[in-house]
Amino acid sequence: MRPRRTALLALLALTAVAPPAAAIDVFLTSPKPQVGVFGEVTIEAEVLSSHPIVEVVFEVDGEVVGRRTEPPWQVTVDVGQDNVAHVFEATARDASGETATGRVATRTIAVDMRLDLELQQLYVTVTRSGSAALDLPRGAFTVSDDGQRQELVTFERGDVPLTAALLVDTSLSMHGARIRAALEGANAFVTGMRDLDEASLILFSDRLLHQTPFTGDAAVVGRGLGTVQAQGGTALNDHLYTALKLLDRQQGRRVVILLSDGIDVESVLGIEDVLWKARRSQALVYWIRLQDQGAQAVTSRTSSWRDSAGHAAEISGLTRVVNESGGRVVDLDRIENAAGAFRVILQELREQYVLGYYPSANLNDGRWHKVQVRVDGFNLVVRSREGYVDF
Repeated sequence: MRPRRTALLALLALTAVAPPAAAIDVFLTSPKPQVGVFGEVTIEAEVLSSHPIVEVVFEVDGEVVGRRTEPPWQVTVDVGQDNVAHVFEATARDASGETATGRVATRTIAVDMRLDLELQQLYVTVTRSGSAALDLPRGAFTVSDDGQRQELVTFERGDVPLTAALLVDTSLSMHGARIRAALEGANAFVTGMRDLDEASLILFSDRLLHQTPFTGDAAVVGRGLGTVQAQGGTALNDHLYTALKLLDRQQGRRVVILLSDGIDVESVLGIEDVLWKARRSQALVYWIRLQDQGAQAVTSRTSSWRDSAGHAAEISGLTRVVNESGGRVVDLDRIENAAGAFRVILQELREQYVLGYYPSANLNDGRWHKVQVRVDGFNLVVRSREGYVDF
C-alpha cells in the first residue's frame, strides 16, 4: 500500500474519535517528474477523499486544459515539440467543498552527443488496400522495443528531407542500352528531389567507377556520366557496405537505393558483413532487383568465390538486409522501367511517417533489439525497421 494512502486511512480511522476537517489529497501519477516530455502527454491524477469528488481541473503551465467530473481522472494534451520545461497540475474539489492540488514539473532535455546517438528514428510506411494511408494521427501508432512500449518524442508526417546513396551496378553485364536506362532511372530520382534533399550517385563493378559528392544539385550528380562505360565483375557487398558507411556521416533521413541483379562475384566481404553494418545504421535499403535475364539465370550463377548454393544464400541475405532496414525489394522485369521504379521509391519516401523515441532501457550491450510498430486501423499494412544494435 502506498505511504500516502496508508496515512490517509489512518487519518480516516481517527474520525470515529474526534472528527477533523474533511481530508482530500491529490497526486499525479503521470507524467513523471523531472523527465522531458513532447507531443501528446496524458495527465493522470489519483484523488483520495472521504467525500465524493465533484470535479478535477487539469492545468498545464497555468492554463486549464481539461475538466473531469468522474473517474478516470485523466486528460490528454499536446504540449508541442519544443524542448521546454512544463508544470502540470490537477486540482480536485469534493462534495464538502474541500480542494487540493497535485503538481509535477518536467524539465528540458539536455541535447548532447550521447543522447543524439541514443535517439531511435523509425521511418514507417503504412498502406491501406495498396495505397498510402496518410491520415493517421500520432495516437494510432504504438512502438515496442524488446516488448516494452515506448513513448514517442517526435512524430512527423509527409515530406522529411532525405539523403540518398544511389548505388548502381555498372558491371560488364550492364553494357550498352542497359547502363543508359539505369542512369536515366537514377537521374529521374535526382530531378525529383526537393530543396533540402541530397544524393550521391555511386557507380560500381568490381571497383568504384564513379562517385559524386552528396548534393542537391542535379547537374552535379549527372556531370561526367556520358563517359562511364560498363566494365568488370560485380562487388556488390563491398560497395553496399561502403554506401552505408558514407551515410553515417550524413544528416536527415538516410537511404540506399541499389540497382542490381544481386549477384556478387568479386566482393571481399560477405553478406553477413553487410548485415552487421546495416544493423548499426539507421539507413533504409531499397533494392531495385533486375530480373530481365530470368530468375533461373540469376540463381544458378557460379563463380570462383561461390557455387550456386552460395550465391542463393547471398541473395537471401541481401533480401534480409533490405527487410530489416524497413526498405523493400522492387522487382524490375525490364531495365527500361528503371526510371519508374526510382520514382515509386521517391514517392514512398515522401509518404512515410517518422517516429522518434529514446529507448527506456539503453544497455549498450551490443545485441540486437527487436522493434515493432503497430497501427490502429482496418486493413492497414505497416513496414518499418525491424530493430537495431544497441552499442
